[in-house]
Amino acid sequence: MKLSKTKLYMRLLFGALFMVFLAFCSSISLAASQADTLKQDPTINVPLSSWNELKGRLTKAESSINSSRQALQQANNLTATQGDELSRLKTINNKQGQELNALKQINEKQAQELAKASNISTQQEEKLREASNSLDELREQIKRNKKTEQRLKRQRTIWGVVAGVVTVAAAVK
Repeated sequence: MKLSKTKLYMRLLFGALFMVFLAFCSSISLAASQADTLKQDPTINVPLSSWNELKGRLTKAESSINSSRQALQQANNLTATQGDELSRLKTINNKQGQELNALKQINEKQAQELAKASNISTQQEEKLREASNSLDELREQIKRNKKTEQRLKRQRTIWGVVAGVVTVAAAVK
């Protein structure tokens, strides 16, 4: 049976007032007994029902205090466990942050290398285009040179024939 704080405090207050009342009664009794020359152990006369009620209240208060102590100890243990878990999670978070930074650096480095490779590829593509254009020009020039050679060969042949005809005609005359 759990008691609310207010009920617990009220019971403790009544118990304390009862104890003060008992102390007051005992001091009156003590004052009366001091008149006697014999030293007697001080005694308090309390009705049995009141004593049992007080004893029950004290037992309940003690059990309530013990359960509160246990709950507080459990809360402290849980807080310590959560603190340890939080520290462990912070450590993991820091490690993952460092790994993330390392991966970002690798990513940046790869991006730079990829940009360099892209530039080199673009340059090589331009050089290949220039080489292709140069080869096309050379092909055209070779074709023109062949046509010029064929034309020159035909001209030589024609001049040779004309020279032979002129020589034969001069010899025949």
